[in-house]
Amino acid sequence: MPVIDLIKFILVLGFLLYACKLDIESRIVPNRVWKYMLVVTLPFTVFQIITEPRPELHYMLTGIQILMVISLAYFLYYIGAYGGADAKAIMCLAVIFPFYPAYHGFPILNFGFGSFAFSTLANSVLAAPALLAGMFIRNLIVEGVRELKGNFLYYLTGYRVKVQNLPKFHNLLEYVDEGGKFRRVRRAVEPDDEMIERLIKKKVDVVWVTPALPFLVFITAGYIVAFTFGDLLYLLISKVPAILSW
Repeated sequence: MPVIDLIKFILVLGFLLYACKLDIESRIVPNRVWKYMLVVTLPFTVFQIITEPRPELHYMLTGIQILMVISLAYFLYYIGAYGGADAKAIMCLAVIFPFYPAYHGFPILNFGFGSFAFSTLANSVLAAPALLAGMFIRNLIVEGVRELKGNFLYYLTGYRVKVQNLPKFHNLLEYVDEGGKFRRVRRAVEPDDEMIERLIKKKVDVVWVTPALPFLVFITAGYIVAFTFGDLLYLLISKVPAILSW
C-alpha cells in the first residue's frame, strides 16, 4: 500500500530532522530518539507485512539483506568512519523499511540494490559534493564574484562570520598564531579561547570558518534522495559498462 510507505517516510524524516538538530547543537542524540522512531513506525511495518504477503524466499532474502546492512553500519562505526548515532540511524532504517518504499512514481530513477537503508547510506556519501556546490553558490551571492580571487577554496568549504559571534562546532580557516601572525590555512583548525582572544586583540572582525557538520546531516539528505530519486551509487555503477564501451 503506497500510502503507508509515504506515511513512514514522513514520520521517519521528522525524527531524522530532529536528530540532526540535536547533533548540530550538542553532538549528542539520545537513544530514545531511535527507540521512539522504531515504536512509532512498527505498526505500519507490521500492517504492510500482513496486508502485502510476499513469497517466503523474498522474506528470507530480505532478512539476510537487513542483517548485512546492520553489520555494515556497525562495522563503519567500529572503524571510526562515523559516530554511534549515524550507525543507529542506518540500523533503524534497515528495520523500518524492510522493503524499498515506493509512492506513485517515486523513486524516479531506480530501487538501487533493493535495500532502502543501504541506498540512504550510499547517497549520504555522495551528498558531500552537493554541499560544496551549495556553499559555493551561497558565497557567490553573499560575498560576490570579486572576492572569489584568492578565496576559491574557502568559497567551497566555508563562509565568513564575525569573530565575536563564532558559531559552535565551526573550525577556523583564518587565525592568529602564537607569534601574532595572521594565517590563512587550507586545513581548518579547531578554535580555543586563546585563539579567539588573539583575533580580537589583532582587531580581526571577520574570519572564514568551515562548519564541522555531523554525518547525520548527510544521512538525512541521502534518505530524502533515496525516496525521491533512488540510489545514486547504483546509477553510477550501472553506467560504467556504457562508458567503457565508448
